[in-house]
Amino acid sequence: MKKLLVILFVSSILASCSSSKDQFKITGTVKGVDTGMIYLQKSEMDQWVNVDSVKLSKGEFTFSGKVDNPEMWHIAMSGNQVILPVFVENAPIQIQIFPDSLEKSTVTGSATHDFYQQYVTMNDAINVKMEDAYIAWKKAKEANDTIGMERNDSISNLLDAEMKKQLQEFAKTNNKTVVAPYLVIKNSWQFELPELEELANVMDTSLNKSQYMQALQNRVAILKSVTVGQIAPDFTMNDTAGNPVTLSSLKGKVLLVDFWASWCGPCRAENPNVVKAYKAYSNKGFDVLGCSFDKNREKWIQAIKDDNLTWGHVSDLKYWSNAAGKLYGINSIPANVLLDKDQKIIARNLRGEELMKKLEEIFGPVAAEKKGKSRK
Repeated sequence: MKKLLVILFVSSILASCSSSKDQFKITGTVKGVDTGMIYLQKSEMDQWVNVDSVKLSKGEFTFSGKVDNPEMWHIAMSGNQVILPVFVENAPIQIQIFPDSLEKSTVTGSATHDFYQQYVTMNDAINVKMEDAYIAWKKAKEANDTIGMERNDSISNLLDAEMKKQLQEFAKTNNKTVVAPYLVIKNSWQFELPELEELANVMDTSLNKSQYMQALQNRVAILKSVTVGQIAPDFTMNDTAGNPVTLSSLKGKVLLVDFWASWCGPCRAENPNVVKAYKAYSNKGFDVLGCSFDKNREKWIQAIKDDNLTWGHVSDLKYWSNAAGKLYGINSIPANVLLDKDQKIIARNLRGEELMKKLEEIFGPVAAEKKGKSRK
């Protein structure tokens, strides 16, 4: 009987230990705040979803649960813009939140979060330089100093390249933690397909069940489906009058599918180049289909009018969740794909004079305008 009791006691301890290892327990304090609601959130389908919520008790809170793989979640407060990122894994995690100085907040107990924090710390120096370059650029703009603006643009581009290289090296070195595919997919707009595929291939197979690894593999597959030489994926979307337009119905012309939005400054700056190309080659078989990432119909239509965009336009008014954008792997705009008459992709992301040069290859040079002879 005594032996049986010992076995049961040991079994209960083992079960308790096993249970704690299979769950997360987040205990936290919010400095200077005693009451209110605390939310544990995660991103799903480009929206924040509440996983759990609790009331603060004397500035303290606790969350518990289970995750299959480490995930990036956030701690948020009601009536406050404080959002603290934390990699949640099945472990005891301690959090200290300083609402007025969020950078002082700490997360301990999550080994995955430690990897993430290591990358954030590495990036801090570059981010400071990036902020300095932006401030200098703004001052140069206010002073009408085009040389200063160009100089700081160049500095920003060099810092972007440095940050990209740093991320690539971090992901390759730490290829067994989900932080690597998380960071790559979060910054995937920086990478062309070959670079993205290389990073996906160096990830350890132990990460294959992670949602971030699956998202990375899915993005590689999408980009492969819209490379030059592929037939453009078909889609249907409503025009400005609410009538459905199907991409494949526009076969027979060289077509630029132009992804943009009224709120996108670089898009609006690029629009005159597309207008120029359209005026030059529309009578030779060139057409444009604008696909907007807008969410406000009135602003979308007003921008079309203001920028003199006299071609067809479609949008589902779903912002970054634009269905065509997801189909083509678009996560930064302006972006475009150029299709031949059979809707095979023949070029991507042609901007400025690049678009005119490509159309000249296809249709020949623009005919010089004939000047009428003046009468004597």
